[in-house]
Amino acid sequence: MKKRILSVVLLIALAALCLGVLSSCNRSSANFFDYSKDDLGIIGKLVYVMHKWIGNYGWTVVVFTVFLKILMLPLDFWQRYSSRKSSLKMQRIQPLVEAIDKRFGANTQRANEEKQKLYKKQGYSMASMCLPMIISMVIFFIVFGGLRNYSTYSSITSFQSLSYTYHDTFVEQIMENDELITQIESREGYENVFIKYEEAKKSESTKNILNAQTDIISGAKMVNPTLCSEYESKALEAVQDWYVNNHESWLWIQNVWQPDTWATIMQPYSGGVFAGGGFSSSGIDVSDYKGIEVTYNTIRGAVLAMGGYGNNGNWNGLMILPFLSIGLSFASQFILQRLERKNRKGETVQQNQQQAATNKMTMILMPLMMAYFGFIYTGAFAIYMVVNSTISILTTIVLRIPVEKFVLKMLDKEEQKSNSSKASYMR
Repeated sequence: MKKRILSVVLLIALAALCLGVLSSCNRSSANFFDYSKDDLGIIGKLVYVMHKWIGNYGWTVVVFTVFLKILMLPLDFWQRYSSRKSSLKMQRIQPLVEAIDKRFGANTQRANEEKQKLYKKQGYSMASMCLPMIISMVIFFIVFGGLRNYSTYSSITSFQSLSYTYHDTFVEQIMENDELITQIESREGYENVFIKYEEAKKSESTKNILNAQTDIISGAKMVNPTLCSEYESKALEAVQDWYVNNHESWLWIQNVWQPDTWATIMQPYSGGVFAGGGFSSSGIDVSDYKGIEVTYNTIRGAVLAMGGYGNNGNWNGLMILPFLSIGLSFASQFILQRLERKNRKGETVQQNQQQAATNKMTMILMPLMMAYFGFIYTGAFAIYMVVNSTISILTTIVLRIPVEKFVLKMLDKEEQKSNSSKASYMR
């Protein structure tokens, strides 16, 4: 009963840890004008290099995941080895455990003390099974953080490019109209707007350039809204051309920075940018960007007009990856538990019942977690989950026999060493 409670608590704690860490990631913020490659971290920089080499981010995630799984194969082997070794040790000492229970009867405290002595003598420890799993979870969070950092960086640079395209095209047309320039400079508050623009270009500051261009466009719209409507149409055509040639899609997913769901290709503006490539109340600080709401909604309208799936042609995906990740999670747990069932022959009815309860809890929690990730986070992260789960299923099948042979070999060596020590002591 104690082990069953421990297993359930461990699973719930891991699930809460996952959701807690991922939720806290949403609350972190980056400045729209200051976030750069230097802020990516080791994993983010590695993904950046691979993305530059491969070109498409969706395929970059596939290659990165395969590379990571190969790199972590020794840890995967160790985790499976530790778990199987502990399981076999428990099977071998089970008769001794039962003998202790019979000997001490209702004196559970004394029985537990004797069991701990037995476990220590036989080298059995629950921690040996938990440690590799904890290390794997830590690596998962590090990888998630790296992918999220790069997603944030790409979202910023992408919208910066869209903003530059829109503003540059708009301002270039204004600069060709001397009469319009004179009219803008004659308005109160806009006397030095073109001087500030030239100074901003010399400073090469993204913030100063975009803000100066925003002032010029604002002044032009006040002076001649009809003419500016024509200029804006050409600017938005340039935005659409940039989007067609540069946006990150993958197979059926329109934008890998958005979930593979009914989410729009670009999220509606609500105060800031988040790593999915759209705007929300948290994620990226855009408070220094003049007129960001108007600019964002204008550019977003041009992007959504490019078409997509579903309602008004602006769905980002078809929900294939989220459901696939859920299905693979079920398949992974099912295969793992079937293999464990074969390995657990010889254990008591109580132990089998405890394990069955743990397995049932895992079969519920893991797919729920995959659903949460798949429907909330980016299509790129869903690609990572699907590829990672697929490789995990394959390694579970492939490593089963080598792990079993290695565990039996090591246990035999330990037993021979123990028998040799006993023989030496007797002599």
